[in-house]
Amino acid sequence: MSWPLPPEVSDLIIDCLCNEPATLKACCLVSKSWVPRARKHLFACVPLEDADYIRLWMKAFPDPSNSPAHHTRDLRIFGEIPADNQWIRVFRRIEKLYVGDYTKASLVQLHGLSPTIKYLDIAHSCLPFADIFDLVCSFPLLEDLTWRCRKSESDSDGWVAPSTSPKFTGTLFLTREIRSVARGLLALPGGLHFTSVDLICPVEQAESAMDLVSGCSETLESLCIDYCQYDHRSPRMPPPLDLSHMAKLKHAEFHFRIPNVRWIVATLETAKTDTLQQITLHSSIFFNNEVSEVIHREWQDMDHLLARLWTSHSIVPELKSTSRIRNLGFAAPVLLPKLVNMGVVCKVEKYE
Repeated sequence: MSWPLPPEVSDLIIDCLCNEPATLKACCLVSKSWVPRARKHLFACVPLEDADYIRLWMKAFPDPSNSPAHHTRDLRIFGEIPADNQWIRVFRRIEKLYVGDYTKASLVQLHGLSPTIKYLDIAHSCLPFADIFDLVCSFPLLEDLTWRCRKSESDSDGWVAPSTSPKFTGTLFLTREIRSVARGLLALPGGLHFTSVDLICPVEQAESAMDLVSGCSETLESLCIDYCQYDHRSPRMPPPLDLSHMAKLKHAEFHFRIPNVRWIVATLETAKTDTLQQITLHSSIFFNNEVSEVIHREWQDMDHLLARLWTSHSIVPELKSTSRIRNLGFAAPVLLPKLVNMGVVCKVEKYE
């Protein structure tokens, strides 16, 4: 005679299989009593990849009351959203929402989709700025915002900021065109309270980056700046960031090219050493005559600064770089000889 497993035991077993969808589907065929628990994990993340996928979902679950959407915590929309938005409104418990670059619809259908959304990831280049920002502001508990904006021109003129603002207490990640996004965020009445800011933008938009960092000065704990598309043949640098007001900053991370080594040094000189704990530098190093000329001039200041911060204030420096040279052990001693002699490990990986 076989005895059924107690529900709490079978639930625990199914929970351990949360990352094995094939096994979870098999569990649904074993016992009808296992289906609800298996569904909880099978539908925790729902990728609506295209219009056909969405139509199949609507056909499979025509009755919202019987839809597994209430299990979904991570919703990812890539395809066209049908005009009838009743099916999308059943996703009432999601915490993460991703809106893909090829989503074709009015985002009004997604406004206030779930009162529990804390993370929003937007990759869009075809919808107006105002439509996207209105969507952002429709989630009052929003903490983390990722916005991959591919527009080359700002279209935020005329947008009116709402009277309320999301929480914005987590991570802000912006890429490419950040000027309009920065302008909109700074116009919100509740202010910015991000603890982590990660910005990838052309150096021409450095002013917007500086404004965003300053707007989070009271709460910022982690900062990452990558000024991409920087033309090393035209050594024009923005003013250094003023980190003197960052009372909680613990980690500073910079992606550098040869001309902005001085900019990084000048920025780090303003940091409050009583809170800063770690400094991380990322770069792709290509050794040539030009690099050789600046190593002793630019990197010497960086080397001395990081060594002083490490010995005097226990701030841990870390260099992560890629190199095309054969002898990978050559890069770190040349770039930061003083730090290497003091025992700091510099990670240098081969670039293919």
